[in-house]
Amino acid sequence: MDNTELENKILEILRSGNKTSDEIRKELLNMNIDFNPIQFREVLAELVRQGKIKKIPDYSKKKFLFSI
Repeated sequence: MDNTELENKILEILRSGNKTSDEIRKELLNMNIDFNPIQFREVLAELVRQGKIKKIPDYSKKKFLFSI
């Protein structure tokens, strides 16, 4: 899967609400999306840099939440 398709799938998942990177990854795997972990991290970081998604600290989970 190319990065553009992966970006679109991540945005589609985040439309349903805030999620951690692990939750996003699990949903992609449940959708049988083929990607590698490095590609996933790069696309997620690029979406944050572009301002398409926000990275919000969740202190109770000690993780970051991603949202649109």
